[in-house]
Amino acid sequence: MIGTRRSAGAAALALAAGCAAARPTWVPAGGTYSPPSGRYALQLPDGWLLRGEADRVLASRDGVFLQRIDVGRREVGKSLGSTKKVLARGMLPQEVAEVVQDAIMSSPGMQGSTMLENAPAEIDGRPGFKLVFGYKDPDGLKVRAVFYGVLVEDSLYELSYRAPERHYFGRDLAAFEQVRASFKVRAPVAVRASGAE
Repeated sequence: MIGTRRSAGAAALALAAGCAAARPTWVPAGGTYSPPSGRYALQLPDGWLLRGEADRVLASRDGVFLQRIDVGRREVGKSLGSTKKVLARGMLPQEVAEVVQDAIMSSPGMQGSTMLENAPAEIDGRPGFKLVFGYKDPDGLKVRAVFYGVLVEDSLYELSYRAPERHYFGRDLAAFEQVRASFKVRAPVAVRASGAE
């Protein structure tokens, strides 16, 4: 009986340790960040925290409900959110913007949101787009968001910033714009390792 309890206890401890180790942790930001895939690099502001995994990174200064920067990559040919529209190689930036806008506006909780801007933008010297929209969260708090996107070969690279309109949005928008300005698309790690870049 005691052996069974010890085995069960050891198994539970191992499971808990495994679950804890698998969860990404928050670490101080500041300086250059590149995800494990190496598909992009950017500069994150000092004093912020980041949480990265695969091809995505989330950064915040005061907590994700007060402001957040999300950066990531999506493959073309896959559905985007709750829209049935799909991205394809070679789409023009405005076509990509329309698909992303539809995905945002049709997402759960985004009904009643307002698109404030849909404009061309440059990301890493490439033609892309910028969307600015506002919405209310479930508690009625007014939130504003900026979304930049650029289609490069088989990938949509996306950078977004969102924060409550009052105080936080304006305060940290310049930090986000510096992140966007520093963003660079890179070849995957395997391609760079082979010297094909």
